[in-house]
Order: sequence, then structure tokens, then C-alpha cells
Amino acid sequence: QCLEMTTKRKLIGRLVPCRCFRGEEEIISVLDYSHCSLQQVPKEVFNFERTLEELYLDANQIEELPK
Repeated sequence: QCLEMTTKRKLIGRLVPCRCFRGEEEIISVLDYSHCSLQQVPKEVFNFERTLEELYLDANQIEELPK
């Protein structure tokens, strides 16, 4: 919905926060949550922590980052 993701294959698409990959392992390198009116970092971010290289959280209302 608000999230844009980029994989190593340079595919750009929209990811609905509740969507699962049904066992397919995606290599997500970029997540863009800019301008999403978020108050906290989405938990989905941690699903890609092994391959994530860039995370954009610009223009949100996040006051504290998780450890």
C-alpha cells in the first residue's frame, strides 16, 4: 500500500503490509516507507534484515527507533 520495495533484480512493486511471500525468499535490498504517516517502524522491516541495505522512513511521525 504505502511501502515501495526494490529487490536485487531491480524490481519495484507495492507491498501490502499483511502480505506474505508464501515461502518464497525474496532478497529485498531497499524498503521505502516515506510519507506513510507512521508512528513506529513497521515490524515487516525485520523480515528482511539479512538483505536490507537501505530503509527510508522520511516524513513520518516516528519518535523512537527500535534497538
